[in-house]
Amino acid sequence: MVHPLARDKDFSLLYDFCIDSFNKYSGLVMISMLTCVLLLVVYNSVTIFGTSAALRDSQTIQSFGDINVQSKIVTGKRTFRIHWYNPPRYIKDHRKYAMSCGFETCRYSNCKMSYDRTDANRSHAVIFDGRFMPPNLNFTRPDGQIWIFAAHEAPIHYYKGGDWWYKNKQYTFNWTMTYNKDNTDIFLPYGEILKHKNEIKRNFKSLALSKNKTLLIITSRCQTDSKRMEYVEELKKYVDVDVLGRCGKKWNCGIPHIHDDCFQILNTSYKFYLAFENSICHQYFTEKFYENFNYDLIMLVRGGYKEEAKTLFPYIATADFKSIEDLGTYLKNLSVDEYAELLKRKSQFYSPSYSKVYQRALCDICERMNNQNKYSKTIENIKEWAFRSQPCLQRENVTDV
Repeated sequence: MVHPLARDKDFSLLYDFCIDSFNKYSGLVMISMLTCVLLLVVYNSVTIFGTSAALRDSQTIQSFGDINVQSKIVTGKRTFRIHWYNPPRYIKDHRKYAMSCGFETCRYSNCKMSYDRTDANRSHAVIFDGRFMPPNLNFTRPDGQIWIFAAHEAPIHYYKGGDWWYKNKQYTFNWTMTYNKDNTDIFLPYGEILKHKNEIKRNFKSLALSKNKTLLIITSRCQTDSKRMEYVEELKKYVDVDVLGRCGKKWNCGIPHIHDDCFQILNTSYKFYLAFENSICHQYFTEKFYENFNYDLIMLVRGGYKEEAKTLFPYIATADFKSIEDLGTYLKNLSVDEYAELLKRKSQFYSPSYSKVYQRALCDICERMNNQNKYSKTIENIKEWAFRSQPCLQRENVTDV
């Protein structure tokens, strides 16, 4: 009878050697046979284990194949640790849900986010809120560690976090992460505008008729580089404008910087919301625009808007008018039907949660970590990088419109 594993060449040779030895030396060395039996058992176990391992490898390859079908990238066993050294209040306190975002849904998912400062010196990349760089760090930067300069505010406000950029020469960055798509490596805007897949149908004329007030602005910063409140005070001469917050009527509703149910007044009473920024800078649109966009009213902006965006969804820009008086006259005389048409066009678009754009930025970071040769870069002077394109108007250069 042939042993089932006799078809294996190595096993067959060992098996034949044991049988021949037993026949020849059966009366002399019984221990030899016991040794052969032991060898056969061990070989059999190793063979079976190897077969199982090969099967597991085959299953692993199949699993990786499934990932590839889903546009995932197989990156091996290496994991990149990304550390947020000093996440801004904008995220840490006011948009905590964004901090729960990870890399699981990314094309490259072999990255891990850390907010624990003890991980700083053993992380592959460190993100800093560049506006608030500390005078000294509590860790030594290891060779090859990537530093990312992140900023939500406009460059004109970087100095307000400290004058580190010309007094401290140790801060050399590799990548930037800001809202300005024309001058950043990792694009992280305050939000985005998307189009609904299906047409939204509502009684927009009835909605227009329900509005009994014209303009609203909610703000607590009265002295700004954009001369925001100076513009509002002039606009009040031609059309009604309500101001809530420290710069106007006291507003105790809700939590500062959080868009909660208090903002439902934008659905019920007002035709327009003044999304006036604190600075007039290229592409500088903040949450004032994105997080109020979904309410039933039209946005009035003043600042770094992109002209091509207006071909997609309607909003009104102060720069489209020759004077504040012209703007006020237009808003005051806008008919119900004209306003209803603006609402109809705008309703076909929406602004998703901030977590969507934040998640996309994280995925961008992980992709760059996996392709560092492609994205290799050093920014020796962050101040020169920030201001070389003159992205912002200084307060003394801000005109009425």
